[in-house]
Amino acid sequence: MACSGSDGEAIDAPDTDGTDGSPAATRPSGEPQPITVEGRISDGVECPVLTTPDGDVWSLSLGEADFGPGDYVRFTGERMDASICMQGKGTLVPERIEEIDPPARDRDPARAGGVKLTVEYVTGSWVAKGPDADCDRPDFRIVTSPAATVLQGDISRHDDSALVVLDQYPRIDLDEPMDDLPIESRGPDGLAILRPATDAEYDPIRIGSATIKGDGVVFVKCG
Repeated sequence: MACSGSDGEAIDAPDTDGTDGSPAATRPSGEPQPITVEGRISDGVECPVLTTPDGDVWSLSLGEADFGPGDYVRFTGERMDASICMQGKGTLVPERIEEIDPPARDRDPARAGGVKLTVEYVTGSWVAKGPDADCDRPDFRIVTSPAATVLQGDISRHDDSALVVLDQYPRIDLDEPMDDLPIESRGPDGLAILRPATDAEYDPIRIGSATIKGDGVVFVKCG
């Protein structure tokens, strides 16, 4: 097993087989089937956890690995058959950990506008920023209820509504197999919708009159 620090050099990762006091209890049986995820490490209830840009949470059995809360990493490891770690989709024991650059919203708060997205911030009608912006014909509306916050508008290859998730990684939660679209604040009152946080091939999605590609599209609130 190997870990890579910020200098890019591979280092040995300590074994975490559940016999050295780490939270992992039982390694998976049969042929190893490594899982690779990326995200930011934080403290969990029983164990450290990793939260991906899509909002998935994995518990980590880090042992003596030289990574911890605040690190943004690409983590490859096996899913444990049993563990005392109860949070998320399962517990991963590392084969390789590599520190990588975080998304722009984590790397540069100024780019993200420095404003946390809240229900109050996103609720309303939005139009793509530019000389042709027309609030009489907004590109979409975001409405909220006790049950959910929802984007309503013309979304290509999708129905006319999508859940808006406002957690550590705010995003528009599109139906599978479409990838979620990250969102972030821009400036004092803008909302950027970005292309999916993935290296996979991406077929641009249109919301209203705006096509989400490149560095994304900035929208401004009407009214």
